[in-house]
Amino acid sequence: MVYTLCFEDMSKRLTLFIASCVVLVASAEEPGRCSPIPGAERLWARSEVRWVLVGEMHGTNESPAVFGDLVCSALETKRTIIAGLEVRDQQALDGFMDSKNRETRVKELLSTDEWKGTDGRASSAMLALLERFRLLKAKGLLSRVIAFSASGGSAARDEEAMLSALLIASTGNPDALVIVLTGNVHASKQELAEVGSYRLMGSFLPPAQTVSLLVTDRGGEAWNCQDGSCGPHTLASSAGVNRGVTLISPHAGYDGVLSTGLAATASTPANR
Repeated sequence: MVYTLCFEDMSKRLTLFIASCVVLVASAEEPGRCSPIPGAERLWARSEVRWVLVGEMHGTNESPAVFGDLVCSALETKRTIIAGLEVRDQQALDGFMDSKNRETRVKELLSTDEWKGTDGRASSAMLALLERFRLLKAKGLLSRVIAFSASGGSAARDEEAMLSALLIASTGNPDALVIVLTGNVHASKQELAEVGSYRLMGSFLPPAQTVSLLVTDRGGEAWNCQDGSCGPHTLASSAGVNRGVTLISPHAGYDGVLSTGLAATASTPANR
């Protein structure tokens, strides 16, 4: 009788242990997990908005993380969601997003020339963002992730090439909400007042349908290359004190800010 009771007790404990493991695995694979973005509900309440451009300083952990949370928060709109990232290789991106063998696809992705870069677009934080998007897509919550990048021509033509890639990729979904992470300059809705002034990517999209947000933070560091030195470099504070979306911006060319509320930390290249 004693042995029977012990067996039954162990059996119950084993069942509970297995159940708890299943819950932990499910939680780890849950693509909808995200931290709330204060103020995002006011952005998504604007049904006329089709394009949301988020301009970051490449090379931090915090910008891709808060962008992922913003995309996650957009799921409440029940609209078709397309995410855009400033990378070149759509084929490699599609391969990763559609793969069920993560380890193999990560190796394949990191073997491409693009992911050997050091300007922040090939960072560990960006790879983590892609993984979040892969899980969202597998659940049918994210329609697709589109690649867009400079063509290698003149600065003005680069802006138009980036825009063209976004427009072509989203043509089949005219009612989709397209949320884009790009360098902060490209997201601006104005001209760049430098030698040979030219229009930036954000300025070509319909103003009433486009919201441009500048990522702000409390300063910190970003991993990039400056003056021949690649590594963590200091960022000045951009007054991003409180995390969230604010649809009023003190920065010309932007409709608002997306603040991380944190001091930025440098994200090393994913290939390191």
